Amino acid sequence: MLRAATYLLVPDVAAAGAYYERALGFHCDYAAGNPPEFAIYSRGGLAVMFRRAPDGSRIVPKEAQGGTWDAFCWVESVDGLYDELKSRGATFAYHPVVQPYGMKEFAVRDPTGYVLGFGQDWQS
Repeated sequence: MLRAATYLLVPDVAAAGAYYERALGFHCDYAAGNPPEFAIYSRGGLAVMFRRAPDGSRIVPKEAQGGTWDAFCWVESVDGLYDELKSRGATFAYHPVVQPYGMKEFAVRDPTGYVLGFGQDWQS
């Protein structure tokens, strides 16, 4: 296996992509349609695919179902990434915290309500 991608249904592919570019530092690898019906955005080893949902009212992010994240990414410098995303104006679901399972992590929430977690293995 070479790569994996999170697949997210969104009401507006262009708006979702614009947020991921501006606030999270992703770039567009591919977009189809005008306006786009599908797109792939990536940053480093994390790829996110967006597909326009025909009925946006049926989108239910994991957090609304009792979960935590819709995607999670391990990073080299959780504090550095947090500082960068904060300066970009990202919306946070929670700020950096050291978890009992040995990760220091934080999460952002996108305009659709999806939560992306970012964490680093952490030794106290």
